[in-house]
Formats: sequence, C-alpha cells, structure tokens
Amino acid sequence: MSTKTRPDIAYNVNTYARFMSNPNKIHYQALNQIWKYLNYTPTLEITYSGQTEPYILGYCDSDWGGNIIGRKSTSAYYFSFGRSPISWASQLQKTVALSSCEAEYMALKEAIKEYLYLISVIKQLNIENKEKFHLFTDSLSAIKLANNPEHHAKTKHIDIQYHFVREHVTNNTIQLSHISTKEQLADMLTKALSGPTFKNLVRQMNLLPMEK
Repeated sequence: MSTKTRPDIAYNVNTYARFMSNPNKIHYQALNQIWKYLNYTPTLEITYSGQTEPYILGYCDSDWGGNIIGRKSTSAYYFSFGRSPISWASQLQKTVALSSCEAEYMALKEAIKEYLYLISVIKQLNIENKEKFHLFTDSLSAIKLANNPEHHAKTKHIDIQYHFVREHVTNNTIQLSHISTKEQLADMLTKALSGPTFKNLVRQMNLLPMEK
C-alpha cells in the first residue's frame, strides 16, 4: 500500500520496516499509529483527472543523519504526471553523508534514475513529455554542486557514482529548480511533520477523499 496507493504513509512504513528483524513493544505501538491513521482516512485515494497536463514533475528531498542508528540520511523522491502521483520512494541512504548538501546530492541521483525510467515508460505509451523536466529540490547548495564542473576539495570524497547527477545536468537532460520547503512534496517522505503541514502536502499530492 505504501508503495502503490498511499504515499502519505511511505515514510512511516519505511522507518518501521528497519526493525522487522527484532521489534519490541515501542515498535508495535508505533505501528499501531499507522493503523489508526488508515482507519481515520479509509476513503483517501489518488485522484486522476482527464484534464491532467501531459508532463512529469519531480520532487527530491533528504534529511541529514536522521537515522539515530548509524546516522544515515533518508532520501525521498516524488513524481507526478500533471498533478497526480505516479511514483514515490522513501529509503535509507547506503552511506553516511558528511553534510546536508551531500545528503541532498545523493538523493538527486536516485530521483534522476527513476525519472529516466518513467520517461521510457511514457514513450512506450506514445505520450510526449512536452515540457522540459524540472526536478525540484529545496537545497540551493546541491543545485550549485550539480552545476559546478570543478571537483574541489570539499567534494572530492563523494563517490563517483553520484556525479551521475552532474552529467545529466550538463547534458541538459534535466533542470534542477529550487523550491521552498513549504512546497516540497517529498518533504513528508523524509521526516515526521506537524499535522497542518502534513495535511497540506497530502492535498497538494491530489490525495482526496473518495467520492460516493
């Protein structure tokens, strides 16, 4: 459900799944909160419209060292076709990031990989992505790093695989665009948010109550 129809619970499910091998009472209590939320919102569903604009938008975000055990960061991406969600993910990064910029940069790599896959799918469906692809992030430092051709001392330790991001920016495959944290739809996939902020992002994701 968290990967198919309910992006609003993706972060929670991803977090609790890390303790599946040895859960304790606290984890069961936390899991119970997910069941309570689902019981409270049983009619919430992804809404698609025939008026959907035929282009993909992407949002990418990361926390920094949010996982207390190991201090790894959580990456997240969210893609919509027009205004409706078609792909999202919340996952723990494989290595420890030394800065928030590095954590965001590592998250961008996964988002771009997913975008390339989605583009191949819509081409097979004979749908043209007319607009230039924008990948939105709230990290100006990550955008600068992706656009900076110099391999300076502060970033030379970053694994070469992450410069996959810079390659696609240079080739004009994507355009990284800055967005405020309040409008960052992937934010809810990286951390727990306040009630009003969470509900606002759910609405922006076009997750609406089922019409009777």
